[in-house]
Amino acid sequence: MKGIDIIIPVHMYNEEVYALLKRCLNSVNLMAVECLKKDIKVDVKIVGITHIPENINNQLENPCVFNSFNIIENTTGNMDFCSQVNFGVEQCKNDYFMIVEYDDMVTPKWVVSAIPYMEQHQKCSIFLPLNEIYDINDIDGHKKPIGYLNEIGWSSSFVDNELGSLTNDLLKEYYNFNITGGIIKKNEFKKAGGLKPSIKISFGYELLLRLSNLYSEVFIIPKVGYFHFINRPDSLTSYYHSNITQEEGAWWIKLATQEYHFKKDRNKEYNPNEE
Repeated sequence: MKGIDIIIPVHMYNEEVYALLKRCLNSVNLMAVECLKKDIKVDVKIVGITHIPENINNQLENPCVFNSFNIIENTTGNMDFCSQVNFGVEQCKNDYFMIVEYDDMVTPKWVVSAIPYMEQHQKCSIFLPLNEIYDINDIDGHKKPIGYLNEIGWSSSFVDNELGSLTNDLLKEYYNFNITGGIIKKNEFKKAGGLKPSIKISFGYELLLRLSNLYSEVFIIPKVGYFHFINRPDSLTSYYHSNITQEEGAWWIKLATQEYHFKKDRNKEYNPNEE
């Protein structure tokens, strides 16, 4: 790996977003310092909003070491998470990219810790980190995590498969995965059709199904590389949790398991009568 693009979707802007984004960028910058020690360049792209000060990278706690830093307006007019990510990927120049939510943080050695596993599993299209989950109100990260995501890949119940490796069959048994923070091969992501905005609440899971179906393996690296903050009131996930019933949620999850053969978004709408 010679370089990696970091895509940070931002769908709105205010002082709170600015503070969270600076915290996020500080963590990415520390990761970039470790990457440079391995001659890996980090290019950062904030996608979606033009109101963010262009010099925010000069206001970090430590000197900025990004190879490039750009705030890119999503000219498609679609501000949903999936569309912003897909638009950002089109601007990426490196072979690998990572999606980082503006209210989340990465650990400094996440990318360099992933390199040995990436070299061993060269056919993999996405490498997921273990996620520590915090409440968004724990702004400084002083509390204990309230849970973990992606850790099921290292469960002893999967003794018939290599620990960390998720096949298509295993993914169909368990769907609570988070793709943010994952290191993704750009070309495979684009060949598979990117993220689908219409696959509500389960678009990340649906992507993993498609990638595992097309490229045989998804791998979870046994390092805590990502701090995921939840319960942000304006987040898409919070909106879904407040407005989607348990029955509809189950419908979307089931749909995701049926969609991975399709490369293009089909603009699906919830239909409780559809089998």
